[in-house]
Amino acid sequence: MQEQTEPIIDVQGLKTYFPIRRGILRRTTGFLKAVDDVSLGIRPGETLGLVGESGCGKTTCARSIIRLIEPTDGKIMFKGQDIRTLPNSTMRALRRHMQIIFQDPYASLNPRMSVTSIVGEGLRIHENLPWREIRERVGDLLEEVGLSKRFLNRYPHEFSGGQRQRIGIARALALKPDFIICDEAVSALDVSIQAQIINLLEDLQETHGFAYLFIAHDLSVVEHISDRVAVMYLGKIVESAPSEELYKNPRHPYTQALLNAVPVPDPTVRKEVARLPGQVPTLAALPQGCRFHPRCQYKRDICETEAPPAAQIGQDHLAYCHLLT
Repeated sequence: MQEQTEPIIDVQGLKTYFPIRRGILRRTTGFLKAVDDVSLGIRPGETLGLVGESGCGKTTCARSIIRLIEPTDGKIMFKGQDIRTLPNSTMRALRRHMQIIFQDPYASLNPRMSVTSIVGEGLRIHENLPWREIRERVGDLLEEVGLSKRFLNRYPHEFSGGQRQRIGIARALALKPDFIICDEAVSALDVSIQAQIINLLEDLQETHGFAYLFIAHDLSVVEHISDRVAVMYLGKIVESAPSEELYKNPRHPYTQALLNAVPVPDPTVRKEVARLPGQVPTLAALPQGCRFHPRCQYKRDICETEAPPAAQIGQDHLAYCHLLT
C-alpha cells in the first residue's frame, strides 16, 4: 500500500433502496434497504476488503459505487468529483477508469464472442482503435495475465474456469483503470486456482497501482490480499480497520463470530465454533436499534432501541457497538 494520500474513492452516506410494491396497482408499501448509510474510502494502490454474509448488501454497495445500480442517496467522490451528479453521457466516458471483475467466469463472458472481441470491446468503444491494433493490445493483455496470444480467436467454452477468469481480468485491465471492483472474483474457483488469481491480482496492483474493492466470503483470502477490511451486516458497515488489526483485535460481536467460524488448516486442532442464534432478519423488515441485536449474546436494552454510534478503537479502527461506547 502507498503512503497516506487522498482517497481515489470516497463514499459518504451511500443508500440504495428498492421499492416493495404490492397489490393490483403495484403501490409502494415499503423499501428494501440493501445499502443504508455506508461510508468508506479507498486510496490509490490500496485494497479494501468487504466481507459479510450472503445478502448483506456487499455486491449492491459495490455496483452502486460505480453506478451500475443507481443509488438512492449519498455522495460518491471519484478523484474529487461527485459522480452521482454526472449525466449518463459523462458517466459513460468516466467508466473506463472504473472496472469490475465478476464472480462467475462462466456467465460473465459472452459465449458468442471471441477472446479478442471480449477483451477488446472497451478499446473499440472508448478509443476507436483499428482492428489490427486492438488485436495487438489484446495479445499483450493476455500475456500479462498469464495466457498465450494463441488464444485470441478462441471462444469461452474452450477454457477452464481459471483461464476464463484471467480473460475477465484482462478485459478489466484493457482501458488502464484506476479503480477495480473484484466481486467475489475467486469464490467460484478451485482453491489452487484461487491462489494463482490472488497472486496475479497482487502483481498487477504492484505494477499499475490500481485501487481494489475486494468482495469475498473467505476471510482467509481477504486477510491475505487486503490492506484494510470493512465488515458489513444488513446493509451497514459494523466495523472497519487495517487488516492486521482487525484479525488480531476484532471488537464488534459480529466480526468476532465471523472470525470464529474460519476453519483452522490443521487436522489435529479441534475448534469449537460458537454459532450465532436466530435467523438473519430480512432487509425489508429490519430490527430497530442495532441491527445485530436479535443475534447478539451481549445485547443490552439500549441495543433494541438506538442505533450504535461509531467507537474509535485505534488509528483507523472503527466499530459500531454500544458495548464500546
